[in-house]
Amino acid sequence: MPKTDLELARHAAHRGAILRTLKEDYGPEMTTLRVLQRALDVQGVSLSAEDLEFHLTYLSDQAYVSIKRARDLPGFRTDRPGAVKPSAILMAKLLPSGLQLLDGLIPEDPSVTF
Repeated sequence: MPKTDLELARHAAHRGAILRTLKEDYGPEMTTLRVLQRALDVQGVSLSAEDLEFHLTYLSDQAYVSIKRARDLPGFRTDRPGAVKPSAILMAKLLPSGLQLLDGLIPEDPSVTF
């Protein structure tokens, strides 16, 4: 089913909020998904883990953020009870192109608004 203009605008605003939040932690370290989700919630942007992963996947595909999935981490194992899904995103980091998008130094992305 096609998305409405309102849904597309909301998704774009959520992606912009994610980039702005990751900018606060810009540096060599990655931000955990839990910390990112809490920081967004404090700003009034409440996203489920699934929605946050959906937006982070888009931002990663556009090379605005780097993500680490459970399977990417050293020592990841699936043989433990309650193991995290291998595809689960655990960490994210703003990349230089994401910072340039925030600062208006590269062309606007209609799927990300600030």
